[in-house]
Amino acid sequence: VKRKVRVHPGEVHRADFFVENPTGRDMIGQAVPSLAPGNAAKYFNKTECFCFTQQLVKAGERRRLPLHFIISPELPKRVNTVTLSYTFFEIKDDSNDT
Repeated sequence: VKRKVRVHPGEVHRADFFVENPTGRDMIGQAVPSLAPGNAAKYFNKTECFCFTQQLVKAGERRRLPLHFIISPELPKRVNTVTLSYTFFEIKDDSNDT
C-alpha cells in the first residue's frame, strides 16, 4: 500500500500489500515473494505473511494483505535499500482436465 517504508533493523515492522480480483469469478492464488538485492534475503525474516497460505479472492474483491517482518541488525551496512515485491499466481485445479 505504501511504496516505501523506513525501518530500523531488529524491530518488527508491518507492511500492507493490496490485492484486487478484477475478474467476474472467484479465484485462489498464492503470493510469491521477490527480494532485492538477493543477498539481503538471509537478513529478512517474515513473521506473519499472506504468502504463507493460499488466498481466496472473490470476484471483484479488493483488500489489504498484511506482512510482519524483521530485518536483522546484521544486514551489511552497505545495503541501505531492500526491495520486496510479490507476484500473485492463480492456482488452478487441473484434476478435472482430460
